[in-house]
Amino acid sequence: MRKAIYKAVANRLKKSNVGVKFVSLWNRNTEQLSKQKAFRLPAVFVEFEPIEWSQLSRGGRSAEIRVRLHVVTETLASPEEGGKYQDRALEHLDLIERIDAEVQGLSGEGFNCFMLVESVTDHDHERVQHDEECFVTRATDTSAVKPQAVAVGVTLVRG
Repeated sequence: MRKAIYKAVANRLKKSNVGVKFVSLWNRNTEQLSKQKAFRLPAVFVEFEPIEWSQLSRGGRSAEIRVRLHVVTETLASPEEGGKYQDRALEHLDLIERIDAEVQGLSGEGFNCFMLVESVTDHDHERVQHDEECFVTRATDTSAVKPQAVAVGVTLVRG
């Protein structure tokens, strides 16, 4: 289920014209930027928050899944009012709105309409900004459902 959701989000962002240059799974990618493999910015990292599953019959399960998008951008510009580079400094907010518009309503096999439920703006950054957008989707996973034996009506006749 998580693989299908990740691929749907990644494909939507790659095929759209929102301006994202790199998509991957979240692995605390902004904590040690100088010590890990470089990635192109702006980047989006997909994180799955802990999932609490409800069991259905025959091995199926369902859950509300929270998918957090980590939007990583870079700028040296300052957003101060009347500043020469204010628009440049605020471009990441436009990017976030484009990402939200693309992902809102996303659905696929086994999961339904993505809904934005939380936004976290990075107010403590230097050159690299790390904002977060959290979506929720309802998913049903039937990968563990066992085929059910079907009883066929048989009549025995003594003769």
